[in-house]
Amino acid sequence: MTTETFVRRRLSPLDFRRSRSATLAQRGLLRDARYQTGPQDCVQTAGPGPEWSNKPPVVASYAVIRLCEELCMVALLDTMPEGYCSLGTRQNLGHLGPIAVGAEIAITVRCVRARGRYSSWHVTVRDSHEIVGQGRTDFVAVHRPCYEANRLAPKRAALGV
Repeated sequence: MTTETFVRRRLSPLDFRRSRSATLAQRGLLRDARYQTGPQDCVQTAGPGPEWSNKPPVVASYAVIRLCEELCMVALLDTMPEGYCSLGTRQNLGHLGPIAVGAEIAITVRCVRARGRYSSWHVTVRDSHEIVGQGRTDFVAVHRPCYEANRLAPKRAALGV
């Protein structure tokens, strides 16, 4: 099977249940995106109090992590089986330089590990001057109805929700 065919083939839910070799992502899969930062990404708007408002007008780390996760999740959609979704399990991003609010950033994600429902991605974020972020983010694909019933329902019940 060629790489092109594999990447575009949507797996069935039974692929994960019947085979230990079914893999959601493919190692080497690459995605790039550009994003225009704005006031909604500014660290000064992250929360109340001087610990937020006294910071310089830079893009918040959580906003950069969200954008990196989003690009990985979009890449995983190509082969996501019906009823499944991806959940982040680890985010490790070194915020290496400031990103001025209003700057355009380029994000590159590359799958460096893929095994069954798990995938690990190397992420790089650049502005027009330098690499401003680099790290790794990991995902697992879960069957959403089962996940909600088995993992989330007991916690929601304990909260009375």
